[in-house]
Amino acid sequence: MKSKKVKPASEFRQDPVSGDWILLAPLRGERRKFKGRVKTELSKSKCPFENPSEFGNAPPVLVYQNENKNDWFLQIIPNKYPAVGPGDLIQQKGLHKVQAGVGFHEIVIFRDHNRHLADFTKGEIKKVLLAFQERYKSLAEEKCVEYISIFHNYGEEAGSTVSHPHSQIMALPIVPPDINHSINGSRRYFDKHNKCVHCQTLVQELKEKKRIIYQNKEMIVITPFASRANFEIRIFPKKHFAYFEKIKEQELAYLADALKLAFFKIYKNLKDPAFNFFFHTAPTIKNHDYDHYHWHIEISPKFGIFGGFELGTGLDTISVAPEKAAQILKK
Repeated sequence: MKSKKVKPASEFRQDPVSGDWILLAPLRGERRKFKGRVKTELSKSKCPFENPSEFGNAPPVLVYQNENKNDWFLQIIPNKYPAVGPGDLIQQKGLHKVQAGVGFHEIVIFRDHNRHLADFTKGEIKKVLLAFQERYKSLAEEKCVEYISIFHNYGEEAGSTVSHPHSQIMALPIVPPDINHSINGSRRYFDKHNKCVHCQTLVQELKEKKRIIYQNKEMIVITPFASRANFEIRIFPKKHFAYFEKIKEQELAYLADALKLAFFKIYKNLKDPAFNFFFHTAPTIKNHDYDHYHWHIEISPKFGIFGGFELGTGLDTISVAPEKAAQILKK
């Protein structure tokens, strides 16, 4: 008598860029319910970002007015409590390498206290992207800077300590581990196949049509095959390009359209969870070849915390298949 084939309860998936494995375990998510984020809002009167100058913050380095030009729409200020700051690049060699925490840490503050990214219009998101780009180009000229990280923490579970909507920009004297991981994986694939691994990923996604949430002329929004978090979203330019800061204003309009869709779908279909979003783009180091890389944006909703298994193994575990996540987000 032939034994029946038992369908595995889970599935390991490998990311083609990093080579990292993730574990898809759907049974762990059967009891999942969308509860939204923890809401601990500050009142306007106590908010340090409502009127930044009144809370002892440094003067803004960049201000964009709203459409009526009767108030500011966003302003970028130096972080009052920076993770990195001015100084000299001092290195200590030996077993324990030390480098001074030199760099720039800025906050991108949006005017409306209770209005979050899902409420922004495409035009407003485009203006945010233009501000990101302007500061990126300015900070990239600093001699100590090798990488510039643009990110947004929304909700307490995502690491936001001030509920007033804001993004952050950090210009660093090193290339961070995750970025190195991504770039090295991209380079390995290119050296072996003479093709961009992200471009090949998009070819596969367009062929299978299982994980595409949205696309327009210039951008595509997907749930990656080897997602590192439930409902992870990535936004790629369809054309191969390594540097976010060099894309043209017309392309920013298409990117704003894609981001607007992603933020709205997360808010509506996942009941407003906490999330992080961040840019992955080529470093600012001069005379380095990063043309093999493909810049993109990642959005990671927060529905849980790492346990001992994830922390002890470095193996990210998800319970919602990316194909199922795409179906839910497209509704």
